Amino acid sequence: MGTLNDQVIELLASLSTNPPAQPWDVPISSYRSAGEKLIALAGDPNRGCEVRNFHIRLPGRTVGARGYRPKGAVGRVPGVVYLHGGGFVRGSLDSHDRLCRELSVQGGLSVIAVEYRLAPENTYPSAHDDAMDSFLWVSEHSDELNIDSDALAVAGDSAGAMLAAATAVDVRVRAHGATVKAQGLLCPVLDATMTGTSAERYSAAPILSRPVLEWCIDQYFPNVLTRRLPAVSPLMRETLTASPPALILSSEIDPASDDAWRYSAKLEASGVGAEFREYAGMPHSFFLLAGVLDEGERCIADFAEKLSRLLR
Repeated sequence: MGTLNDQVIELLASLSTNPPAQPWDVPISSYRSAGEKLIALAGDPNRGCEVRNFHIRLPGRTVGARGYRPKGAVGRVPGVVYLHGGGFVRGSLDSHDRLCRELSVQGGLSVIAVEYRLAPENTYPSAHDDAMDSFLWVSEHSDELNIDSDALAVAGDSAGAMLAAATAVDVRVRAHGATVKAQGLLCPVLDATMTGTSAERYSAAPILSRPVLEWCIDQYFPNVLTRRLPAVSPLMRETLTASPPALILSSEIDPASDDAWRYSAKLEASGVGAEFREYAGMPHSFFLLAGVLDEGERCIADFAEKLSRLLR
């Protein structure tokens, strides 16, 4: 059983005077608004990139997107399609704006963040389909986006990491010439059945507890039978030989922490390169709190540098 980092303990103490409501006790709109308030703890936004909002037109629907490109970048640069976390029920382009800015500037990358459909209004496979179709759209429009289509990654955190991993392994089956050169996963949730022992070991973890994770999974996967599908939970796949190399950074005090090392081990057993690191004493999504957690800042820098290296 791990011990929380001292800065995390201080942060939790400062938040204890106004603890967040449990998601099942408030309207979904209130739960989403509470998540957006955490932006204040993310740190100052990096102004070293050009940012623009646009829409991606997909079959029968349109999703929002935000593009980031390092200022002064010349020609086509490696790209990342980024899928935000939030338990499939919240999170937005704004909640992950600072992270995507740093990924772009520190990594020298063109980042396309996707605002996929959320549960409970949209259940499985809505977010999975949006992730896959958006990646294919970016690949197909790489010339106009000034992205090197041969150096394109998919990345995400928490629930977004599940979408990223699912896209990474399936894109060769569904794509028409599109390729994923690498996948980047932050605090990934990769097993919707929650069979990892960390789900019990850190059931009462701060930031994300097991009951909250279970509730989120219930909203997106109301049909429990779908949760074991290989297309849903990457850890349920017999082999990951079709996956690209992976960078996986995770937190220790997290009910989903086992998913990260289990996935890394399964990739390596399948002959796929994987770099894995667990940040001791950190809770789920600690990198979104980089304005007050030094390890969050270090994690972002590590992620940007190593994902960039995989693409070059």
